[in-house]
Amino acid sequence: MEEVKEFHPSRSKYLVFTSDYLLPLFICLGVLVLGYFVLYSPFFSITSIKCSLDFKECTDPNVIAELDKLKGQNIFKLNSSTVTTRLTSGDFTIQTATLHKILPVTIKLELVSVSPVVALKVKDVSVWAVMDSRFRVISVRDTDPNVPSIIVPGPLTVVVGQPPENELIIKTLTLAQKLVDESFTVKTITLVSEDMVELILPSGKRALFTPKKDELTQLRLLQVVLSDDTITKGGSTIDVRFDRPVLR
Repeated sequence: MEEVKEFHPSRSKYLVFTSDYLLPLFICLGVLVLGYFVLYSPFFSITSIKCSLDFKECTDPNVIAELDKLKGQNIFKLNSSTVTTRLTSGDFTIQTATLHKILPVTIKLELVSVSPVVALKVKDVSVWAVMDSRFRVISVRDTDPNVPSIIVPGPLTVVVGQPPENELIIKTLTLAQKLVDESFTVKTITLVSEDMVELILPSGKRALFTPKKDELTQLRLLQVVLSDDTITKGGSTIDVRFDRPVLR
């Protein structure tokens, strides 16, 4: 009887590719090539930067110089939050910054400036030091900024980017901001002395506050008095510096 021999396949001396190997290999190579093209190809290097501040073209040379540093960088590798944070922290007049990537080589930056909240004005001088919500001086203007303005006795020294150093002025600014928050309308606010701030109301009546007491407590007291016409009838001045209002 003939003996049956077992078959033992031998390893081929040649590299053989089959579809089971080729497809994953092509996918891996494609991913590597695409990744290199996206992250390192000059095709995605930033060459165009569009910048607007309050919907107008940016003109600040410092902002433009900072943005020019981004040219040549890969648009995918650019960290948007790092750029916007650097701009808002480097320029106190910029409140928000939003960056949009427009493939393949353009970025668009939209900046919104800090809104003026209050202003300081020296009596009989038509110059306003405009301030933001943190009482930092945004700019100095010779036109009315259309925000609550505090009239102070001169001389007045302010530094752009910094709040006033005078604590009395800071307290008066706080009062002005509280009036804005409460939607309370006044014609003028005048820092008369360290004990008195004079408000001229739209009706022409005077209201006297003191910087040494809580502004909101005094404002609430004034609102109570003004809510009753019979109380203020015949009087031109409402003094709320005390526990009980004084009318005269």
